[in-house]
Amino acid sequence: MKKHEIRGRLVILRPATDQDKRQIYAWLALSDATPTMMGPPVYPDEPIPSWEEFCADYKPYYFDDSAPDLGRCFVISVNGEAVGQVNYNDIEEHQGKKRTELDIWLRSEKDCGQGFGTDALLTLCQHLFLHLGVQEFVVQPSARNPRAIRAYGKAGFVKLPLSIEEAQQQWGARDYFDSVYMVKTISPDEGRG
Repeated sequence: MKKHEIRGRLVILRPATDQDKRQIYAWLALSDATPTMMGPPVYPDEPIPSWEEFCADYKPYYFDDSAPDLGRCFVISVNGEAVGQVNYNDIEEHQGKKRTELDIWLRSEKDCGQGFGTDALLTLCQHLFLHLGVQEFVVQPSARNPRAIRAYGKAGFVKLPLSIEEAQQQWGARDYFDSVYMVKTISPDEGRG
């Protein structure tokens, strides 16, 4: 295992580099898995981003370790083959705990339902807890994506019993008009055990 890789049960997370950026964009915007996340017909309210829009969101620090508190992308690998990406966004302090939002997408439909995404999320959460002290994690799937909601549940994320307005006040702007705010908390005892 290389020095900066993070090993999970099924996956290895490798810090993404600038050379990975185009491929990560293609997995998001140009793959057979794209319609499960954005674009018509299911998501007419969520247009597929252009390359320029993607780059505006995923700034250089996501790929070069220059600002670990602002976010980082990781390539998800299985048996030496890249199958997707997972990232965390800016880490903030809230009521005495560090927290962040996570995003994940896989390269293709054939990689979905294999447990790769669940393992990647568990692995990243544990890493962020141990190395950056992050205890709370949020994901925001659309209610139109029940497969993602199930996968997040398997990784220990629980739907917040709040209205969209209350969730926005607590966690910030929603990603979809029908965002389902799901949170995972790692307590100091369980995270180091």
